[in-house]
Amino acid sequence: MKQNLAKKLFTGLLVGLIMGLVAWLITQVLFKPFFFRMEAQSYDWRLRRVVEQPKTPIDDIVIIDVDERSVAKLGSYHQWPRKYWAKMIRFLNENEVKLIGLDFIFDPDRRHPEEDQEFRQAIQECGKVVNALYFSRADSEHFRYAMSQEPKGLNYQPLLQEVPETLFHNLISEERLEPENPLFLNAGLSAGFVNLYPDPDGVLRRIPLFIRFNQHVYAAFSMQMAMQALQVEKVDYEPPYLILTTKAGQVINVPIDKYGQMLIRYMGGFKSFRYISFYDVLMGFVPKEFFRGKIVIFGSSLPGLYDLRTTPLQPAYPGVEVNANVVYDILNQQFIYRLSGTTVLLIILLTGLITGLLLIFLRPVGSILVSALFIFLILIGGLWFLSQFSLWVPIIAPIFTVILVFATVYVYRYLFEEKDKRRIRKIFSHYVSPNVVNEILEHPEKVKLGGERKVCTALFSDVAGFTTISEQMEPEELVALLNEYLTEMTNIVFEYHGMLDKYEGDAIMAVFGAPVEFPEHAEYACHAAIKMQKRLAQLREKWKDQGKPQLHARIGINSGDMVVGNMGSNTRFDYTVMGDTVNLASRLEGANKVYGTEIMIGENTFKLVNEKFVTRPLDLLRVKGKKKPVKVYELIASRDEKLPPEFEEMLAQYQKGFDYYLMRNWEWAMNHFRQALQIKADDGPSRIYLLRCQEFMENPPGEDWDGVFVMKTK
Repeated sequence: MKQNLAKKLFTGLLVGLIMGLVAWLITQVLFKPFFFRMEAQSYDWRLRRVVEQPKTPIDDIVIIDVDERSVAKLGSYHQWPRKYWAKMIRFLNENEVKLIGLDFIFDPDRRHPEEDQEFRQAIQECGKVVNALYFSRADSEHFRYAMSQEPKGLNYQPLLQEVPETLFHNLISEERLEPENPLFLNAGLSAGFVNLYPDPDGVLRRIPLFIRFNQHVYAAFSMQMAMQALQVEKVDYEPPYLILTTKAGQVINVPIDKYGQMLIRYMGGFKSFRYISFYDVLMGFVPKEFFRGKIVIFGSSLPGLYDLRTTPLQPAYPGVEVNANVVYDILNQQFIYRLSGTTVLLIILLTGLITGLLLIFLRPVGSILVSALFIFLILIGGLWFLSQFSLWVPIIAPIFTVILVFATVYVYRYLFEEKDKRRIRKIFSHYVSPNVVNEILEHPEKVKLGGERKVCTALFSDVAGFTTISEQMEPEELVALLNEYLTEMTNIVFEYHGMLDKYEGDAIMAVFGAPVEFPEHAEYACHAAIKMQKRLAQLREKWKDQGKPQLHARIGINSGDMVVGNMGSNTRFDYTVMGDTVNLASRLEGANKVYGTEIMIGENTFKLVNEKFVTRPLDLLRVKGKKKPVKVYELIASRDEKLPPEFEEMLAQYQKGFDYYLMRNWEWAMNHFRQALQIKADDGPSRIYLLRCQEFMENPPGEDWDGVFVMKTK
């Protein structure tokens, strides 16, 4: 037993470890893009359940929106005079905004250079404007070649950012910088790129905070705005964090991957931040005080300007609000974190080990249920970690690990363990109950001669007058009738966890509490006996309509010690029970004939079930072959069953008569037995005791009479 346990433990751990490594290799190395897409989609699913739309829009960062209202009032955006922009910049500057971001690429207007100059001057005088620039790939077919240096005239030095070498070489590299004319870029406080790089499935989940161009490093537009708002003086990198040190000495750790990308923590869906129409601000409809001390970003929610992105929360989301989210994340240090590759490996291996350790001990159905539970817990765990700790814990790789381990364990058991079990099940399933087969499969060492002592309950059932019935029927009809009867009765035995020991013609021998032990063995046996009699009554109605004989059965039940095991020779043996308890159950079945009862139980069974079943005392009986008398009882019904009032009154009269009988008060006893028979004329025990009392009145027993009735037949 210990060797089998140790072997299973080792096998489960080994399977879990190997499959964990295989799962890691498949999900993190060989097919990483495929599994990342699945993991990313699961992340989106979690994010949609974790993120709640703010009750009121966030107005620490305000978006001035070139929206449909503005276009409807002011005409096509591309035809707006630059003096609109100059007016807006001056208005915001006069009202002491903290910082202004222009999420637009402005090219010079050759038709109105004076307006460009006015706009440029407004930007320069404000001193709080962060402009946008854009990187692109070279396109030689359209004569747009890779740039070997920054655009001519661009004062790029203030735009550059110094980062450690360990980060520098991993940054995304681009080939061209737009716009080529630096008119507005040179006028602003700073500038950042507005490139947004969605994942391979087209969903924008992260943003590169820096890009490498011509061996220089440029910050993202949103990153540049955050650094200007925080007055960042130094940028360091200690994986997995970008460390920002502000002028005031504040240190902010921004989680990034090795490519300098930060996961965007979206505050909600569209319009999580305060949107104000460009037109309303231009016309002075917004109170001046509203903008004081706030960060303002100019952008557009118009589909025609092609700045709508697909995010985890919704398919069309303005790019300007993406930037607002990034700025807000950094300013408030609200990030989403990812685990390191080593930690992911450990999670996968741990999942494999635990799954393998459990599944190796379970049957297929149990394995399916436990595996499904594991997958459910992984899903809930991933959701919980994101909700409580803003941590993106991978769930696809662990789920894949559970599936791999389940499949491997199932194949292993099928090829090695289940092979022998299938052979044993095939051999024994036709001869013994499913419980015996399962017990043998769990404990093969029990398939040997000998047995063990257990407290169980034995049940014997026999058809009354079967010999006479069999003489009146053709053999084929008799076999069909008997098979139907035995099938119905056996199914009830199995329903109440009984073991079918054997058939002897029309007789059934069953045991409750072996080979699988359970404390309610006596209760199950009694429930089975009552249901057998009820089902037999239904069959009699059916057989009556079919013109078949009416079968009546007697049942004896007794509980106690018995030897359970394989009895026989080395070449042929049966799994059965033996002992005085079993023999007495057989005698009680036959004793029903004397009392006209259907179910008789012994004293030990009575003590175990008295509180849950309706019974009545029958006799102090000395069966043939036994010296010691035993108290026997009739089993009538479960206490949950509602009995007719007249039947309960009959039982009460019988009990009074029985008590007087034991006190040798024959006359009073006879009076109560007669009243019982008036209620139920065919009550066998009342009739038997009425005759006994009459006999004892004529021939009183001796002084040594102890109330024992001696049975002279089996």
